[in-house]
Amino acid sequence: MKKLAISNQKGGVGKTTIAIHIALQAKSMGYKVLFVDLDIQANSSMFMQEYIEKSQNLQTMSMVPTAQLFSEDSDLSAIQNKELGLCFADTDFADLLTDDNLDIDAWKQNLDTLNEHFDLCVIDTPPTLSTSQIAAMVIADYVISPIELNNYSVQGVINFSNTVDGIKAHYNPNLEFLGLIPSRVNKNNHHQLSILAELQKEFADRMFPGDFYIPERQAFSETSSLFMPIWEFKQKAAKKVANNVRPYFEYIVNKVMIEEKKGR
Repeated sequence: MKKLAISNQKGGVGKTTIAIHIALQAKSMGYKVLFVDLDIQANSSMFMQEYIEKSQNLQTMSMVPTAQLFSEDSDLSAIQNKELGLCFADTDFADLLTDDNLDIDAWKQNLDTLNEHFDLCVIDTPPTLSTSQIAAMVIADYVISPIELNNYSVQGVINFSNTVDGIKAHYNPNLEFLGLIPSRVNKNNHHQLSILAELQKEFADRMFPGDFYIPERQAFSETSSLFMPIWEFKQKAAKKVANNVRPYFEYIVNKVMIEEKKGR
């Protein structure tokens, strides 16, 4: 099972939307997916819980609280042998964070237990440098960082890159920074486009190839409220957006899973 963390150090940049769509894209490609929500805002938990319940197919999808991943005596059998497993953030997990009581050894051991049951684990982290964000990158094979195009973007990339480099140096030498994803981009905003050009120049080695970004579109908000990925929304405008962005999510899944196959 490959582990992919979706992480940044600023909220409101579409992190959860990207995490959800990568996970559901992988599922649509036939991979068994474990989705772990480490963000106590629990937005992705709410989406994925509704998605699973609406599917009316609990034979192939199930869920357990994220807090169980940090417990030595956890029971994870409910999500084993499923096409989609969800570890959802709840008050128990929030209490663990409040008490600064995350058992990292149990976290590693429990994910190892699930290793043979899933192909890909997608981890949605909190948008701040925190114990749970670090916990995700300590065990991850890859990390992706969504970014907003504003005056603070360059410094934000530097700060997050330093965090990743520190984790690689001290905890997880196998962690690979897969790339930055500019998110909520308005191509009619010349200021955003100039910042995008600067990022592509200054951080070429950490940008995805080509014109790789997630646009600012109302369709994402609408599909989020309906608890479905954008490619399942029948509205014409949503289909157009889906046709543009779905290849990006497919590219990311292929990038991760092709490396997984090579490693077997």
